[in-house]
Amino acid sequence: MQRLQEKGVTQTVLLVNSNIAKPPVSPVGLEYVGHSLVEAGIPVDILDLSFEADWQAAIRRELEHSEPLLVGLPVRNTDDCCFLSRRSFLPWISELVAELRKWTGAPVFLGGIGFSIMPDAVLQATQADGGIAGDGEQGAVALYKSLVQGKDLRDVPNMVYWLDGRVVRNPRIDIDLRHLPVPRRRLFDNRRYEELGALVGVETKRGCPERCVFCADPVAKGRRSRLRPPGIVVEELNDLVDQGVCWLHMCDSEFNLPIQHARDVCQAIIAAGLGDKLRWYCYCSPFPFDGELASLMMRAGCAGINFGVDSLCDEQLGRLGKSYSAGDVFRLVELLRDAGLNYMFDLLVGGPGETAATTRETIMRAREYDVPLVGISMGVRIWPGTPLAEAVASGVLSEGCHPDAVHDLSDPVFYLSPQLGSDPLSLVDELAGGDSRFLILSKPSEQQSYNYADDDDLARLIQAGARGAYWDIIRRYRRS
Repeated sequence: MQRLQEKGVTQTVLLVNSNIAKPPVSPVGLEYVGHSLVEAGIPVDILDLSFEADWQAAIRRELEHSEPLLVGLPVRNTDDCCFLSRRSFLPWISELVAELRKWTGAPVFLGGIGFSIMPDAVLQATQADGGIAGDGEQGAVALYKSLVQGKDLRDVPNMVYWLDGRVVRNPRIDIDLRHLPVPRRRLFDNRRYEELGALVGVETKRGCPERCVFCADPVAKGRRSRLRPPGIVVEELNDLVDQGVCWLHMCDSEFNLPIQHARDVCQAIIAAGLGDKLRWYCYCSPFPFDGELASLMMRAGCAGINFGVDSLCDEQLGRLGKSYSAGDVFRLVELLRDAGLNYMFDLLVGGPGETAATTRETIMRAREYDVPLVGISMGVRIWPGTPLAEAVASGVLSEGCHPDAVHDLSDPVFYLSPQLGSDPLSLVDELAGGDSRFLILSKPSEQQSYNYADDDDLARLIQAGARGAYWDIIRRYRRS
């Protein structure tokens, strides 16, 4: 909406939350960017399609009597990362871009993790005007100023845009998170998200230094950990608590990397008296992890941890680029059991060199370790910029791609080791043996699935009052 100021008319930035999947997911990255715009004195309007019954009518209502300077649209995920469903979300983003253009001449710019992983391909697929790949807080402010001043986009950090019919990228800058303003989480209705079952996201850092051959987090967020000061994290948490929000998710790639920062964040939460007011979940690496961290996390309100273990076979862990062993994971399980800390493991079946024997070893060890909940993903999503993608492109991995002819990685393309045989899903089903602790990432409608996107059963549990990480809701339901 246009806003009159003393010296003329200032146009707004319209931020549109594009994620309409159920159960809902709070748009933490979009809110961080929006807050930076507000702090820079730039007027921001919000259209949250997650709460709209008719998204087209909502766009029409927002734009038929207004004209923003630009529209910001996040691409949280390009697809559901599921080999068995291979559902792409880019057609939806394309449809949304086209609908926005019916009602506004303002340029549409993308952002988010999904866009940051492969901006060129996403722009080609959606035909948006451009986007910010990587940190968006400073880039969004610079983009607004460039458009107001009629300048080209060459000086906008992290900008990806069309120039003479081709996609060009500006230099990428990973910002120092210590210099960002403390986000006041008031642009989106976070309390309403929680009431609908979502975990409200918070970052304590960005980036990941690990060398997993398949992971896109270092591509999207950078290859070093950039830390937020624990005191700033606590200020943000206090602001959410003041809104009545208490169910949270720490959105870091790995909360415990580096481990001292994780300890410092927990100690700051405890010192602020928030440990009894919050219930939060996170992702962690199996190593390093110790009893001190476990104790601090529990005192700080941690309700559960998802460990991306991926394999329990040392040979396969090495091929995946992991820095720990199956023995390290066994010691972790003993520590978690002694501490009484709730957790689950995620396993990845089908990476380079995976065989029936390595798969059997992993699943049998998960049984032996008595892990309370185990998610199994079949096939490895091939993301641009990862060692796995490079191995496929160079011909080192000449077989195992699905689909066989890889033309565009913006489509869901997976690697599945040909050494697993002709029916790896039956192999996994046989090894899991009907054990309810094992879940397989498949279509949301499948009985043993833990694909959260538009999962009707999960939505019903939430409607009945269940709260927490979606995997933890499933665990409690299966146990009962």
